[in-house]
Amino acid sequence: MTASQRRGAYAAVAALLALGGCASIPVRGPVTVGDVEVQESSELFLQVYGPAEDATPEQVVRGFLSAQAAGVSEGFETARLFLAEPARETWDPTTQTVVYAGDLPLTPGPAPTADPAVEPTDVPEDAAADAAADPAEPGDDAASPTPDAGADGTVTLVSTVQVSATIDDGGRYTEAAAGATSDVTYSLVTNRAGQWRISSVPDGVVVSQPNFASVYRPTPLYFVTPDRAYLVPDLRWFPRRNTATYATQALLEGPSPWLRDAVVTGVPVGTTLTVGAVSVDTSGAAVVDLTAGALSASDEQRALLEAQMEATLLRVPGVSAVEVRVSGSPLSVAMPVDPLRDPSPVGLPRAVREGAVVTVDGRDVAPVPGLAPLAQEPTALAVSPVDGSVTVRLGNQTLALLPADGGAPVPFLQGRDVLAPSVDADGWVWSGSADVGLRLARYDGTEIALPVDWLTEQEVLAVRVSRDGARVALISRNAEGIQIDVAGVVRDEAGAPRQLTEPIAVGARLVSATDLAWVDESTLAVLGSAGQDTALAVHTVTVGGQSEGVAAVEGVRSIAAGRGSRSIYVVTGAGELFTRSATGTNWSLISSDVDLFAFPG
Repeated sequence: MTASQRRGAYAAVAALLALGGCASIPVRGPVTVGDVEVQESSELFLQVYGPAEDATPEQVVRGFLSAQAAGVSEGFETARLFLAEPARETWDPTTQTVVYAGDLPLTPGPAPTADPAVEPTDVPEDAAADAAADPAEPGDDAASPTPDAGADGTVTLVSTVQVSATIDDGGRYTEAAAGATSDVTYSLVTNRAGQWRISSVPDGVVVSQPNFASVYRPTPLYFVTPDRAYLVPDLRWFPRRNTATYATQALLEGPSPWLRDAVVTGVPVGTTLTVGAVSVDTSGAAVVDLTAGALSASDEQRALLEAQMEATLLRVPGVSAVEVRVSGSPLSVAMPVDPLRDPSPVGLPRAVREGAVVTVDGRDVAPVPGLAPLAQEPTALAVSPVDGSVTVRLGNQTLALLPADGGAPVPFLQGRDVLAPSVDADGWVWSGSADVGLRLARYDGTEIALPVDWLTEQEVLAVRVSRDGARVALISRNAEGIQIDVAGVVRDEAGAPRQLTEPIAVGARLVSATDLAWVDESTLAVLGSAGQDTALAVHTVTVGGQSEGVAAVEGVRSIAAGRGSRSIYVVTGAGELFTRSATGTNWSLISSDVDLFAFPG
């Protein structure tokens, strides 16, 4: 930003603060729930420049790194000005993005073996003439000493970066484990004008966390469950500029491999955009014009395609309406569909208090009619989202249904070290045991032993199915430590789970984990720790995004969640039930005599 722009921004902030002083925050009245579309202000974009005249090798590399961050907005044209031939033509910045944390030190490296294909070249005359700023880091205006050159005149600079995440060419985000590093090597030569240029550079881009956050945004692509009941997100990261186009192109290409067999799409194979872009006018209306291949879609496919486009693009800031066309003509849809997105738990949460199952409504706790007090203290609790049936784990070997007529618990799944149950929208109870592995059952005794090859060497510690039933999150452990995975659920025509897809790993920064719950369509709440000597705490883990720690609760033992970050609940070993406070910065005590707590699901 220029000095005048900064002064204008400061004045705008001051005006907002002044206006805020004239308003008051309501402190009385009922609590209501509303869906609010937040419209973003005009975007700020990084301004970068080509290489300055007589820049040192380090300044050239730092200028190149700065230009990479803004490259998605201008096709990496500025970044290529820092490269020598043939690297200028062969470098592919789209293969992956490495996001790093902290500083990016550059140290001299060993001189590489001479590459006869790299020859001094002329840099365009306007590259230096147009340079309006030194590309070195702020506060580093002094020229850096030139490292020793090799026999062929090549200088090598090496950087070891603290990797925060990597993003592949499809916008898929993979969080790096704590302490992960990567070495990046740059070789430089002088061109015929005596200017240093980078002759060897790895494909992809390297971007700092702040720059990544300013240039990219998380964008869910939506697909549909096979029963057409729910929308299922596939979170990707795309540039903030032209997000609608990036998201549409990715949606047309289909879901990520881990989700592909668990969802369906209404997009016919081979369908693309007619002009390669989605237009969004000043009113927020987005027009998606597809190639003629979309006409081969059946009526049902067209309805799904329209629903997917609307669900995806209406989540893009600045888009308020979506029109789908085929070769310029509006897409005809005989019977629109409306699959549910990000469903909330159905019904009130349940808890166990003094051997009785109770409902929890705010701070009000009441017995569940028809359920008899438990003679044996349960060790886990689950509630069916289908009919509110209550499942308890007795000891560590039996899952039992609590009859609504006041009868004794009815066992329906038994084994060694049975996992705490989770119930999906089709009434299947997800669990497992040390002797069989992942197991599913119904209350009538129907049981499925689910074969999962990638869990063969793992001990499963926890399992939670998503509310759309298309995904399942698991914590497992082996000799190397714990891992948190999310896999797609492949079901047969009757809706019975038959297999899991190859998973994606999430929450890589956590070194321990004991329990988890779905917070929303793309977020898990995980009870774990980010260090070997750190106490258990709540962490939010985005499926396709990063992990963040939440304020700790001493002695926390289990976790549950409704919908949204303010709906996370924890139970301590002392029987205290806490939930997130209204501000989200600390925890609020709900009850001091609760043993178990669960939302439906």
